[in-house]
Amino acid sequence: MKHVVTAKEMKERDTRTITYLGVPSCVLMERAACACAEAVMELVRNESSPRVLVLCGSGNNGGDGFACARILSMKGVAADVAFAGNPEHMTEETKRQHSICRKLGIPEITNPRLEDYTLLVDALFGTGLSRNVEGHYAELIGKINDAGLPVVSIDIPSGVAADTGAVLGCAVRASATVTMQLLKPGLLLYPGAAFAGDVIITEIGVQDIPSTSPVYLLEKEDAPSVFPHRLPYGNKGTFGKVLIIAGSKNMAGAAVLSARAALSSGAGMVKVLTEEVNRTILQTAVPCAMLSTYTGAEEAIEALKGDLEWCDTVAAGPGMGRTERTWEIVRYLLENAEKPLILDADALNVLEGKTELLREHEEFLTITPHMGEMSRLTGDPIPTLKADPITSARRFAKEHQIYCVMKDARTITACPDGTVYINTAGNDGMATAGSGDTLTGILASYTAQHAEPFSAVLLHAMAGDAAAMAIPKASMTAGDIIEGIKSCL
Repeated sequence: MKHVVTAKEMKERDTRTITYLGVPSCVLMERAACACAEAVMELVRNESSPRVLVLCGSGNNGGDGFACARILSMKGVAADVAFAGNPEHMTEETKRQHSICRKLGIPEITNPRLEDYTLLVDALFGTGLSRNVEGHYAELIGKINDAGLPVVSIDIPSGVAADTGAVLGCAVRASATVTMQLLKPGLLLYPGAAFAGDVIITEIGVQDIPSTSPVYLLEKEDAPSVFPHRLPYGNKGTFGKVLIIAGSKNMAGAAVLSARAALSSGAGMVKVLTEEVNRTILQTAVPCAMLSTYTGAEEAIEALKGDLEWCDTVAAGPGMGRTERTWEIVRYLLENAEKPLILDADALNVLEGKTELLREHEEFLTITPHMGEMSRLTGDPIPTLKADPITSARRFAKEHQIYCVMKDARTITACPDGTVYINTAGNDGMATAGSGDTLTGILASYTAQHAEPFSAVLLHAMAGDAAAMAIPKASMTAGDIIEGIKSCL
């Protein structure tokens, strides 16, 4: 896993390295510039006589740009600079690098014709940008994007908010971004992730500091260390007994998909508790699962009492319907189930305005809302949730002392202690009916196997990517995601 830090956290690390360790800021800038120059050299290596224009702002990001131009020139690449900032606002390090460029005779172009260049380097704004880009900066960014040239951004594409990925008015659309030391959320979350291009993390010697509420990037390479370990001498009881409460009349598919996903991801035994009308469908579609049925709320609760004694983990919600019966089942689970619990879909919808009940459950509790469900739970509009998903998920998880798996193009898993995991695997083919039901089944299976919720999110995404390798993404169904699991374990 890779550590992800906010702009403030990165600044704290920079400051500690400079003031406490005594590493001069110019040394850090030189290392950053060298890394940027290397990225540029790689992109232009097949060009016979490349010309590079480095567009610099007033802050230290501009200083990185001036230093990058100097290094490129020393490597024999024709590099010009264009200063877009206010000279009076230059930082001391930027003034120093600007002065060096002038002494070396590196051309400084006042009104550059972008079409005259092979590649552009974006050193306008760094991670500290906090307001919308306007005026001549906005006009310049528009010209950069319209030029149709490869662009290397330093630290983050100018105009992207480092902590949220929001586009502050407008933003540079980079081919590659060279970011210093650690990832920033804005490089991973949409829409910022769509502007970053290939992200290159470069080590510049900044000292790391432990975080009280860390954020991590989940990657496919993490799978061997976070997926459950299979005991060679285990049996079906060893690998977990999962109870899935799902489905209703005309919604049997949700129960089928959740049960199949749980079985395919390693659960030893799966039982489905569903409406009686679904009996034949479940026994035909998932013969490996056991079945328990009900017709009304009282019968459901009675069946549930025995099933809770049997299982290791409970998942509830897919396809249950937003009904009084669903509410009675969910309330009973929260107040009485002394087992790890996963709530999804309608099990969350019936908690609208009643989220204080989540604290009633004293065992491990995971919720898996998509943006609409999260909006109903929190009362926050969807645009607010999307604007800062890390803060939204973390706040809810800490307040209710639960795990919150907030599903979107970038799924966020927030833990009760404030730790957050960002998943960037997966693809748009997974935006299909039943995809969330498969995640619920995997979560139930992995919880029963004592794995963390984020590992189930990773498997779900990897399975989606495996499916997309076999069929067009537009043709994918939730069943294809379940089939994809077999390629990942």
